[in-house]
Amino acid sequence: MLSIRSFIYGILFFSILISSCSSPPTQISETPTLEKEKVIERNWSVNPMCCKLSAEFLGVVVLDQICVSETETKLKLHTKDWKRVCVLKEGMVFRDELGTNYPFIKSEGVDLCPKRTKMKDTPFYLVFTSMSSESKSFDLIEDKNAKFAHKPWTFEGVDLRQCQWQ
Repeated sequence: MLSIRSFIYGILFFSILISSCSSPPTQISETPTLEKEKVIERNWSVNPMCCKLSAEFLGVVVLDQICVSETETKLKLHTKDWKRVCVLKEGMVFRDELGTNYPFIKSEGVDLCPKRTKMKDTPFYLVFTSMSSESKSFDLIEDKNAKFAHKPWTFEGVDLRQCQWQ
């Protein structure tokens, strides 16, 4: 009888001990989510998406348009005055605001240096690998130290945030 009473007191003691050691109930509330910066997500496809631009270098070379697909970025340019134009294959830098450089693939409508093409109001194209869909701006710079550089073009901070991609 003494052992049963001891057993019951033992169970009561441990029950009280365990219930008094547990933490008080807490109410979980959802933390407010911070509003993220609105990012316009572009997903490049096989068919290029294009944006009209109007950047100029020294009032002579005009950057008219950028078209981007899964495989390439194509920049459309022209000259406003008669100029002898060539493209510096090794000296062409195309990079976005994140610092990513995109390699030059080819030019269309104009020869690679040293052969120059005399042109005015004739579109020509520079083709690079496909730029990131998250890019907000880019630079197109001809290296002034390149072998055939003559008044190298510089388009810096060309803004893509206002583009109406079509």
